[in-house]
Amino acid sequence: MTTPLVSFCIPTYNRGRYLESLLDSLCAHLPAFPYEFEIVIADNASPDRTQEVVEAFMPKLPIRYIRHEENIGGFPNFQFVMAQAAGRYVVYLADDDSIMVEHVASTIGKMEADPEIAVVYAPWVLYDLVADRTLGQFYNVPRDLRIARNQHRELLDHLLRHHIFPEVQIVRREVLQRLLPRINEHAFFAFVHAAEYLGQGAVLIQQQPFYVAITNYFADEVRQQLGNEEVEYAWDRYRGGLEYVLARARDVSAEERIGLQVRIQQMIAVRMSVAIRMRCGYRRNPIDTHMIAMRLRGMGYEVLSPVPIPQLATEAALHFLLHDGELTRGIREILCIGTYETDVQEYLRSSTKLPLRFASSPPDAEALEHTLVFARTECKEQARQYAERGVRVMTEGDLMARFPR
Repeated sequence: MTTPLVSFCIPTYNRGRYLESLLDSLCAHLPAFPYEFEIVIADNASPDRTQEVVEAFMPKLPIRYIRHEENIGGFPNFQFVMAQAAGRYVVYLADDDSIMVEHVASTIGKMEADPEIAVVYAPWVLYDLVADRTLGQFYNVPRDLRIARNQHRELLDHLLRHHIFPEVQIVRREVLQRLLPRINEHAFFAFVHAAEYLGQGAVLIQQQPFYVAITNYFADEVRQQLGNEEVEYAWDRYRGGLEYVLARARDVSAEERIGLQVRIQQMIAVRMSVAIRMRCGYRRNPIDTHMIAMRLRGMGYEVLSPVPIPQLATEAALHFLLHDGELTRGIREILCIGTYETDVQEYLRSSTKLPLRFASSPPDAEALEHTLVFARTECKEQARQYAERGVRVMTEGDLMARFPR
C-alpha cells in the first residue's frame, strides 16, 4: 500500500448515523483529491452500529479502523486518533461535520510549497443540512496571515483583533509527534496548541475555509453542538489560553503587557455576552446567567450584556424562590400574598410543579403548615407576623437583595 500524504483522522462514539452520512460524502468527493490519503477512524467502544457502518465503507475508502475495548473518554480518543496518522499532513475531522475537498487540497499545496509552516488554521463554514443553506462562517480574517516561528506577540495580536479560534487545522505529523499536544482544563486547548506549534515553525491562518461544521443534520433529531455548550461556560479557559500565548511572547514591555491584558479582557467580555445570549435562548439556570452578567458589570462591560441586568435579576430571584433546595424543602404549596401583575402570575405558575395560589387577604398562620409564603413589599408586616409564628416566609425585599439589579 502506498504511504499516504494526508491522514483524515475521525474520532467517533455512538454516532453511526452521522458517520455514515460523512463517509458517504467522502466517497462522493475524495476521488477528486489529488494526493494519496488514508482515513483513520478511532471508535470509542460505540454500542450502536458504528462498526457495521465503517465496515460497509472499507471496500470504497482507504480506512484504518481502530475500535477501543472500552470508552477512553472524548479528549483521549481525539489525541489517540491524531497520533495514529501515517501521512505527512494530519487533518482532524469530526464524525458529524464535513470538509471542502478542493480547499483541503489547495491548503496542502501551500504547506508543500512552504516547509516552514507547522500548521494551517482556517475559519469554518456553518451549514444547516436540513434546510440546505449556509449560515455564515465562524470568524473572518482579511487575508492569509503567516506568523513566523516564535512570534507569539503577533499571534496574540491576530487572535484578539479578529477573534480567531484556532480549532480547525491541518498540521504536519512530524510537528505533532514532537510536541504531543495535550488538553489542559485550565487553558483553552486551541490557543495553547497554536502557541506550541508556533514554537516549532510558522503558523498560517488562512482566509479560505476548508471545513464545514454542520449545525442541523437530520430533521427528526435535534442536538446541541459541543462548541455551543462550551461557549456558555468556557470563557475562563479562553482567558487562560490567551494568557498562555502572552506568556510565550518575547520582548514584551510592561506597558505592552498591560495593553494586551486589557485586550484579552475585552475579548473575554464579548464571549461572556455571547454566553448570556445563548443561555437565555436555551433557558439555562437564570441564577448562573445573572452571575455571569454581574461579572461583566464588575469588568466594566455591562453594556455588552444582551439582556438588561435588572431583568436577569428578576428571573434569577423567581427561580431561587421556586427551586432552591433548602427554601422549598418539605414545602407542599406556595402562597403569594399581595398584588401580582398578570404576567408575573403566569410566569410563577408555569415555572413550578408545586401547587401555587394567590391571596389578597392572607389566611391565618395555622392554615399554612408546609407552605412557603412569598410576600410582596406591601405585605411585609403580615410576612413578619407569619415568620414569628413559624411559617416559612420569603419577602420580595429579601429575595431581590440576593440578586442586585
